[in-house]
Amino acid sequence: MSSPLSEHTEQLGEAWKRLGATALGRLAQAVIAIAAVVVLLPVLLTLMLPGSRPVGVLLYGAVIGCLYGLIAVGVVLVYRANRVVNFAQAGLGAVPAVVALLLLTVKDVPYLLVLPVLVLGALALGALVEVAFIRRFTSAPRLVLSVVTIGVAQLLAYVEFQVPKWVSGDVLPPSSFPTPFSDATATIGGTVFSGDSLMAVLVSASAVVGLGVFLRRTRLGKAVRAAAENPERAALLGIPVRRVHLVVWMLAAVLSALGIFLRAPLVGLPIGTITGAAILLPALAAAVIARMESLPVAFGAGIVLGVVELSTFYSTREARLSSAILLPVILVALLLQRGAFSRAGEAANASYRAVHEPKGVPVQLRGLREVVLGERVVFVLVAAAALGLPILVGPLYQNDATLVLLYALLGLSLVVLTGWAGQISLGQFAFLGIGAAVGGGLAADANADFFVSVVVAGLAGAVMAVLVGLPALRMPGLYLAVTTLAFAATTASFFLNRKYFGWVLPEPSNQIVRPVLYGRLDVSGDLAFYYLCLAFLVVAVLSCRAMRRSRTGRVLIAARDNPRAAQAYGVGLVRAKLAAFAMSGFLAAVAGALFAYQQGAVDAGAFPVEMSLAVFAMVVVGGLSRPMGAVLGAVYLIGLERMPGLREVELVYLLTTGVGLIILLLLLPGGFTAAVLNVRDAFLRRVAAKHGIDVPSLNADRLQEQPQDEISVPAVPVGAGSPS
Repeated sequence: MSSPLSEHTEQLGEAWKRLGATALGRLAQAVIAIAAVVVLLPVLLTLMLPGSRPVGVLLYGAVIGCLYGLIAVGVVLVYRANRVVNFAQAGLGAVPAVVALLLLTVKDVPYLLVLPVLVLGALALGALVEVAFIRRFTSAPRLVLSVVTIGVAQLLAYVEFQVPKWVSGDVLPPSSFPTPFSDATATIGGTVFSGDSLMAVLVSASAVVGLGVFLRRTRLGKAVRAAAENPERAALLGIPVRRVHLVVWMLAAVLSALGIFLRAPLVGLPIGTITGAAILLPALAAAVIARMESLPVAFGAGIVLGVVELSTFYSTREARLSSAILLPVILVALLLQRGAFSRAGEAANASYRAVHEPKGVPVQLRGLREVVLGERVVFVLVAAAALGLPILVGPLYQNDATLVLLYALLGLSLVVLTGWAGQISLGQFAFLGIGAAVGGGLAADANADFFVSVVVAGLAGAVMAVLVGLPALRMPGLYLAVTTLAFAATTASFFLNRKYFGWVLPEPSNQIVRPVLYGRLDVSGDLAFYYLCLAFLVVAVLSCRAMRRSRTGRVLIAARDNPRAAQAYGVGLVRAKLAAFAMSGFLAAVAGALFAYQQGAVDAGAFPVEMSLAVFAMVVVGGLSRPMGAVLGAVYLIGLERMPGLREVELVYLLTTGVGLIILLLLLPGGFTAAVLNVRDAFLRRVAAKHGIDVPSLNADRLQEQPQDEISVPAVPVGAGSPS
């Protein structure tokens, strides 16, 4: 016999199901769930941790979390519309928010007039970004479009830096932003709340509820939902998909602008590349916890992350550790909901793995004199450029030339992991930091041999990469990307924190001295160390090429292109993927150890989260398919910025990151590697035509690039092969 409690529970469950049977009922469920999170979470945490965290701290964290939730809802909106992770989400709102805050505090514009500026500016910026950048890459692989959002974020960060100068004439914005609500205060649980806190909760909750009503009750909102579920079918039904995507980006920009504008009076305004990982990372984490699908879950997850962040700060009094807690939260959430990913989400993740596999020189042409001579000429030119570069730039820039080699070595690790294994890593710069810490610590504190320090650092990077790769085996590539970005934040704030890992990091008083190899070869000078790093890069390239031609390399390509077919043939995917993680971590950590020797010290501030995104964009621009792409990308991103005569030009930054990055991807979707291979194929076609050799692969590629009306089709006699 069932107890009265169980009967009441069943009745409540049935009532809850009936409530969710209608669109309005599902909206009510979302509101109830959000309210439950806001009200019950602080109480539950207080009961679980008595006396450790006052309820006021938890409530204040929930207030901050509401604003994270707003930005996370924008991330989910854009993802459902374009199937892309929008790394520019925070920047979309930061630019209009900074303008509005400066008008409010510096120009004394009334609050009620600032709000229209904020909303209209966000709407205009979202429309501009979608039309000018995103729309041009609609048919591009999602991997390329994700890098475009990184470029947009870098461009918006540059604009954000300039806004204070344009509006107020100052280089930096004010440190505080008083509003008409700041003077109204109340104390709850020992924490002082201003009217800005109440405004943040009311506006964020109203925005999410209003968005839900818009998506479910209006005609345009239903079109947005239909286009998000299946764009191709929506277009066949007459839904203007482009207009829908435009509306989505405008709404996402408004949500982000509201979140950053309301957050500034509470905790200040972080000004930095990609508007600071402090804002972007929690929003991405909340969106990932929601599986990039549910808007209410994303908003609720943002609230939870805000509570966790402020609780961590209250316990440790270290603001940097708030981002370190994101990694375990994401891992636990994803591993608990493994298997709940939709088919559409899996298809989108497949597009993130799509990398064009370039063809080698056709067998019919390899022995021809022109081809052999061409390969030798290219080899001589590349060798001359690599050996002569430090002499050409002079002693003042030889250290910068070495930095190009180290970034190329780091990029090579991404070619192995992302280009060949199909595992998207946005935390590769963290492995460089780990290698620098281990290698630099051994060199400075233990006076270890140079090669011992480098190899041990590489092994430490390989172990850490495998540890990251183990949960990655249970995640689609998109979620791994955000997880590795959180790993980069954890590394910068925790693993490279001297308070917790001082026994690994070199002591500040001990300098990392470049060695004398075998008692004869002194590489302390910049020129000698450049050639040493060049030798490491050459060995790494040869090792990666050998790996690619081995069975492991073929397994990686098979697992990347069609994992189910590979498993059907009995291929062990787990071992191959972990080998790719280990190789990638080893290469990145070796680059980090060499970086420590080059710099002479290890500073945790030298490994920011944003650099992981920049390095990923660098390799995509260079070309993920071959080691050549890592080198070309490093020359473009690092070399161009540090080239004599250009390093003082401010415009060069935009050419190598924001605008330049987007233009390059528009002209060369396959990166510099694809452009080089196109030139090679054109040369091979001429050689083949000269010798009268038919090469189907080259001709097929050429026909595929031609418009359909230019391809001649042989005439077929009427009635041939068909009944009369």
